[in-house]
Amino acid sequence: MINNRQSFRLRKQFDLIWSIPDQKIKGEAIIFNISLTGMLFVTDRLFKPEHGLTMYFSLEKAPSFPPKGKLVWFKKAGKGEAQYQCGVRFFNETIQSPAWIQWMEENISKLANIQDNKVLERYLSEDQQ
Repeated sequence: MINNRQSFRLRKQFDLIWSIPDQKIKGEAIIFNISLTGMLFVTDRLFKPEHGLTMYFSLEKAPSFPPKGKLVWFKKAGKGEAQYQCGVRFFNETIQSPAWIQWMEENISKLANIQDNKVLERYLSEDQQ
């Protein structure tokens, strides 16, 4: 299967607050991956998923986080307590924000440095044996 995604996915968990004013509902979620153009999050709060539904977001750790996006897909996940995976595409006007681009670049760079350090630590520990 070919991956048609054009943006790098940052696989790091963040707490998220979402809302749908039209349905008068809001909830909490965990982001599982995020890119400049969208995200995948999981919530336990059921809402009425409609095609093209506009959702609003708040991420405390990123004030420049895109404040709204369009629901692209939605599915039930896991067993036991209901959890719902949601795929969202951010609106174009927000993904071009220099502050958002900088936040993503900084977090991707931090992750790359951590991964490089883990590889280096593994290499050095094997070399010591």
